[in-house]
Amino acid sequence: MSKKNRPLTQKQIMRQYGLTRNQIQQYLPRPQLKKVRGRGGAWWTVGVWPEEQIEKALQSPALARLREEKEAARREQRQIAEIRALFEAYSPEAYIERARSLKRSFVLHVGPTNSGKTHDAIEDLKKNTPGTYLGPLRLLALEMFDRINAAGIACSMLTGEEAISVENAQIVSSTIELCDYHTHFKTAVIDEAQLIADPDRGAAWLKAICLVDAEVVHICMAPEAQHYVEELITRFSDQYSVVQHHRLAPLRYGGVCHGYRDLRPDDALICFSRKSVLSTAALLEKNGFRASVIYGALPPEARRNEVRKYTGGETDIVVATDAIGLGISLPIKRVIFAETEKFDGKDFRTLTTAEVNQIGGRAGRYGLNEFGEVLVLGNKTVIQEKLGKRVPNIRAACIAFPREVLDTGYPLDLLLRTWQQMERHREFLREDMKDARILLRCLKGMNPGARRRELVFDLITCPVDTRSEELVGYWTECARAILRGRSVPPPPFGTETLLDCELQYKAYDIRHQLLRRIGVPDDCTQERSDICDRIAELMRENKSQYIRRCRGCGKELPIGSVSNYCDACYENSRLPF
Repeated sequence: MSKKNRPLTQKQIMRQYGLTRNQIQQYLPRPQLKKVRGRGGAWWTVGVWPEEQIEKALQSPALARLREEKEAARREQRQIAEIRALFEAYSPEAYIERARSLKRSFVLHVGPTNSGKTHDAIEDLKKNTPGTYLGPLRLLALEMFDRINAAGIACSMLTGEEAISVENAQIVSSTIELCDYHTHFKTAVIDEAQLIADPDRGAAWLKAICLVDAEVVHICMAPEAQHYVEELITRFSDQYSVVQHHRLAPLRYGGVCHGYRDLRPDDALICFSRKSVLSTAALLEKNGFRASVIYGALPPEARRNEVRKYTGGETDIVVATDAIGLGISLPIKRVIFAETEKFDGKDFRTLTTAEVNQIGGRAGRYGLNEFGEVLVLGNKTVIQEKLGKRVPNIRAACIAFPREVLDTGYPLDLLLRTWQQMERHREFLREDMKDARILLRCLKGMNPGARRRELVFDLITCPVDTRSEELVGYWTECARAILRGRSVPPPPFGTETLLDCELQYKAYDIRHQLLRRIGVPDDCTQERSDICDRIAELMRENKSQYIRRCRGCGKELPIGSVSNYCDACYENSRLPF
């Protein structure tokens, strides 16, 4: 028998050709039967295939395709191993090495919310210009912009949404992602530095601390960030001092709020969804209170208007999400948690110790109140146990996805997927690229070419709420238009309802961000101003349409209700067992 016709058993085929049992049964003809003698001398009947039959079957389109897919999978696994080795080379060390060349001294302002950290840093910034303020929110950048200009010092503002240029500006107030690393400053202020551990945005704080070029850098942070930031700075500089800040208006737990009769002017009610905020504000106004509302989806100008009404005495109470937790200055005496659970994008969960203290710490403004109080409408145990409790120290910072790997030639999706699947490093977190992967999939079928890979990366890292199908759809239209060299379409959502206005405003932000990334000017200030005016108009109209009602009987649900049913309907719907 020729070697080509040598009969092979199933195990030999699996070992030599890499076929599975199912593939052998599906693609090979029926085996020939052959008797073989076993070790004990007994004869056994086994199935065998001549090798030429196997070679012929391997030429079939279906099996050839399977083999190609298997080879592609093996090739991808080799690439993943190479990419993982590539990523291992990127760590904070690259920033630290560059940081050693800068001559800077640091002042670390450490303390809880409402302890004057940012105030003291800003006072030094105003005295020592040129300088820059770097904060987490556009609203904070805008607040500092207003405060510094009101003090007679020319200040410009730069955020992802807009730029306000002031003639002869000595200070730039900006969101931290837009830090200017090419200008030398005398003073820089980095606010809310505990966000260095945030998996979505923390990389911006790490980069700013390491690389902002200023003679004096003020870093304002919660106590849990102090140890990590000190260790980080000592790796490239020994010129730092620590200023401990303490609350000037003490904070205390005030117990349970029993509803409308316990509410007072200068209260803040905290909810954790847009629907809850609007429903609570509507119920308050129905019961004789005047309410301002603040939540994440509300456009910044509209939020600023709501803040102005509250601080100016036009409203009595503010109803807000945790959007007020990051530095928004409001004359709040009492913070009342109407809810103690929030949806974090995946599940409903109980508030963390850091969240309770960050939000609750907004109560009690020094000079206005002797102390601040934190109360609760719902689960009092959560707030009582966590208020004032020490938050665990930050142990790792977040590093950004390295743009340098875009030139390596590996597929962009594979780079992002491998980065996302890398094990957590003991010293740092990797920037979450989940949203970028979602947006990249929306460009499936387009082939922009290797030379335009950086453009694609800029487009998919545009801030987009990927939980909104409408906004992702609009981003996709804009990104595809840019890649085809066509004009970007205008936002299509209109201003009929409050939700339409919010989508339209966010769509203008997406358009502005995308065009800014390709160097095309886009001034939509008037359009966004018109949207904010429309939102104010809708807010003035009958708010009863926002009141949450029982799905069973239609009765109004009380403030802080976490169920979609009133107590009576809930009890009636319960099974007897």
